[in-house]
Amino acid sequence: MTTPVHLTQISADPTTGTCVLALVGELDYISAAQLRADMESTLRPEHRHLVLDLSGLEFCDSTGIRLFLVFRKLILERGGSIALAGLTSRLERVFHMTGLSQAFSLYPDAEQARAAITADA
Repeated sequence: MTTPVHLTQISADPTTGTCVLALVGELDYISAAQLRADMESTLRPEHRHLVLDLSGLEFCDSTGIRLFLVFRKLILERGGSIALAGLTSRLERVFHMTGLSQAFSLYPDAEQARAAITADA
């Protein structure tokens, strides 16, 4: 049995439009629809920059990766940027092997990602 993924808003900075969200659990085809709904209700129009802290993500399949791409598109349409932080070595390897590391900024932790996005904002 999978542990459904939970979304928690860590911070939102109105001056830079940066939102930091943490994912905890397992992101797969079963939990992706609920996560998408949770993210859509959490992200506000003023959130132009997004940091996803994946350090608590125990598993992510291709459905989850596709969901990251959906939110990347949304953030880019707002003229913003997206960063992923705290990827497991396995997930980071998948991002590098597929070329997705070129589509996302990857950071060791959420604080470094937030600092980088804030500096660029």
